[in-house]
Amino acid sequence: HNESMKRHQMIFVDQVCDLNGMNMRQFSPMFISKVLKPWLKMTQSNYPETAKRIFFLNPPPILSLVWNIVTPMASPSTVAKVQLMSDFNGSGADFLREKTS
Repeated sequence: HNESMKRHQMIFVDQVCDLNGMNMRQFSPMFISKVLKPWLKMTQSNYPETAKRIFFLNPPPILSLVWNIVTPMASPSTVAKVQLMSDFNGSGADFLREKTS
C-alpha cells in the first residue's frame, strides 16, 4: 500500500510459499485452522487487489486434498490466483530469480 501511494499507481505482488520438506503430519486439522485459514483470511482482507498470484512451491501431495477442503471458504478471485507447483525443482529463491529475470 505504501509503495502504491508513493508511486501513485497500484503495485501488485506475488506471494510465494515454499513448502519443500513439509510432510503429511504437518497438514493436520490444527495446521488448517491455525495457519491456512488465518492466512487466507489475511490475504483476502488485506491484499485482495494487490496479490497478483499466489504460488505454493513443492507442495506435498496432501496439499491438493487440503486445498479442496479450503477452496469453498476462499473467494473465487483468491482461488483463481493460487497455483500449486508440485513440478518446480528448486527453492523459493530460485523461483523468484526465474520470475524476475
